[in-house]
Amino acid sequence: MSQTETMGDRLRAARKERRLVQAVAAEAVGISRNHLTEIENGKDPGFQTFCALADFYQTSMDYLYRGKSALSGANPDDVAQNDDERRLLAAWRSISEEDRGALKIALRNAVAAQNSDAA
Repeated sequence: MSQTETMGDRLRAARKERRLVQAVAAEAVGISRNHLTEIENGKDPGFQTFCALADFYQTSMDYLYRGKSALSGANPDDVAQNDDERRLLAAWRSISEEDRGALKIALRNAVAAQNSDAA
């Protein structure tokens, strides 16, 4: 990240990475497209909007505000590395413990089958 990169730059990059137009992103967080344009151009979004944007883009407020990741000391294997992994994590968090147990068994079986096929 460049030292001159602003919060607006990071928000714009997050939106473009997801291939979203401003109207779609703005509607998702409950603001107008014009307001999102202003924020991406440097206007202070206000705390509630700032929180909504961080939630929508699934990133930390620290990253958006200062360009620093709250996960900078984390093990890379413990961090979602793409949108598919982020969606899987969100789905995992939304299901019951019973369903998680069933998925764990299914994943263990799939990994075991793959390992036995490779041998």
